[in-house]
Amino acid sequence: MTEQPVPPPAPEPCPEPEPDPAPTAEELRWQREEWLLEQDPGLVRHDGLVAEVRDDLLSWDAFLRSFTEVTELLIGADLRFAPMRGQEARQWVVIAPGQRAEVLATCAAAFAGQPVYADLLGHDVTLRTVLAESLPEAVAALEGHRLEQPVDEPSESEASSTAVDDSAFEEGSDQVQVDRVKGVRIYRPVVTGGRTLVYGPEHGCDLDFWDSAEPSSGAIAAIHEPPFGWWVPSLEADATVRIGGRDYPAPAAFARPLLDDVTFPVDAVVTWVDDGDPLWRGRREARLAKMAEPPATGAGAERFHNRDELRYCLRSIAMYAPWIRHVFLVTDGQQPEWLKAEHPGLTVVSHRELFADPSVLPVFNSHSIETQLHRIPNLAEHFLYFNDDMFLGRPVRAEQFFQGNGSPLVNLDSRVIPPGRVTGDDDEYVAAQKNTRELVRRTYDRDTTNTLSHAPYPLTRTLLAEIGEVFADELAATAGSTFRAPTDVAPITLAVSHGYLTSRVAWGRIGHRYVDVDRQAALEQLPGLLKGREIDTFCLNDGALEEVPRAEQDRLVTAFLQAYFPVAGPFEDKPPELCVLLPVAPQEAERAAQAEQEPSADAGLRPHLVEQHG
Repeated sequence: MTEQPVPPPAPEPCPEPEPDPAPTAEELRWQREEWLLEQDPGLVRHDGLVAEVRDDLLSWDAFLRSFTEVTELLIGADLRFAPMRGQEARQWVVIAPGQRAEVLATCAAAFAGQPVYADLLGHDVTLRTVLAESLPEAVAALEGHRLEQPVDEPSESEASSTAVDDSAFEEGSDQVQVDRVKGVRIYRPVVTGGRTLVYGPEHGCDLDFWDSAEPSSGAIAAIHEPPFGWWVPSLEADATVRIGGRDYPAPAAFARPLLDDVTFPVDAVVTWVDDGDPLWRGRREARLAKMAEPPATGAGAERFHNRDELRYCLRSIAMYAPWIRHVFLVTDGQQPEWLKAEHPGLTVVSHRELFADPSVLPVFNSHSIETQLHRIPNLAEHFLYFNDDMFLGRPVRAEQFFQGNGSPLVNLDSRVIPPGRVTGDDDEYVAAQKNTRELVRRTYDRDTTNTLSHAPYPLTRTLLAEIGEVFADELAATAGSTFRAPTDVAPITLAVSHGYLTSRVAWGRIGHRYVDVDRQAALEQLPGLLKGREIDTFCLNDGALEEVPRAEQDRLVTAFLQAYFPVAGPFEDKPPELCVLLPVAPQEAERAAQAEQEPSADAGLRPHLVEQHG
């Protein structure tokens, strides 16, 4: 019998092609952002977000825009809310219990097709960043699933928008359980044309979804603890708070002034000189010619050098301290050609108007001018005193400079005043500090040790007037000192010491950076200072070292200031000539560390200098 051939095995069926994976939330957001960019040529992608390009928006205006835009939506939708004071410039808005879904839907509808973002907030943590138009779906997805946490470290731009609280992770897992989105932060990203200034989530408006306190009465805070605690008996509006010139209903607990609130007006005083003015130079040279022996350092050109710092000092005030009531500019009859001197928030005060005894004029000595500051007409009792090389580096509050009882909060420097009396080796700066210490010792049997930080000085007219009476002879002599002299006293240090020892000054802790721009190592700090924008105040001090050529100092400092403060303030009529900032070549860490410790112009003080304060 013949064997039958074995049929070949049937072919295995072809596997069904796997469906394409559904796009992730991040991919969907990216697609939507690309659509936004196509629709509006005025938008750009910057730091992972779609941003408007604007060169006309001050920091406070960006904060106020976020707040106003959100609150107008809430008012239009008849939703219950109340503004609540925060410890930052960013506004917080309390949403009454039971309204979260409606608030999310209202924001999504209003911001559809716009480059408006929402950070989804947990307790002290940002869970995810989404386009505001997707809020209801994004919150539902986040609360319905575990939030994947990448194993890799996030980039710098991602870290601020996707940070997750480590305590929320389950042990042994790379996932975090999201119980509830407790709030959202709404903002429109903005970047300047030069890409050196960005307004992102830090300039947004926080909507906090408060919880009911049932079965008790009242409501419980969701994220931010108010100054009066987590619970309030009622969110019913029985008072108002004023923000941006408009009154908003709020519970009385939100509206009452607190012990530390600064409720009094605060002005700014800025002193400035234009060393390029031929009339001023002629007056200075004439005074120097009459001196039998010129001052050792007190007439140095570095004390008067003008790089247009005044423009950026004024920009910093307008940008970061909108609570300043009025700015007084003290000059020797000068004013820059770009200044809008007729602005109602600015007054130019000449030395001739200021000095009680104008016969001592002209003077070229900041100590002399400081003896007269309390005489400025219409100056508020409380004011910040700026040299034009002092700048605000980020939003600051009046409470960082004054206590609620009016006491100035003054910052001590790490530099110390060398022991002993004035010697021939002391320059005029050190001599004045030593002379001031002798006056304090004679009057109060106390010794001053540290200098004051070269940051905006919070002062009162009363203290300056009092030292003019208590130390009349010494201050009269300093007022008549044409140039800095070894016999001067330091009026600001004296006023602060007098105020502290009579219980009217306290020590502050504001963040400060002091940069000697005649040092290469110091100039190398500028790119980091610009990128971080984490310092409350900074000073760009002009020194007499020749380590960096003067033209190079001018170029780098001017370019840095233009990049840090690119938005024109209200006090200028015409823009500056633009300067391109080139990166400073990095140096070895050892060299930079050594350079920071080397003595410079103020030889008696610099060995003790630590540049970060507060």
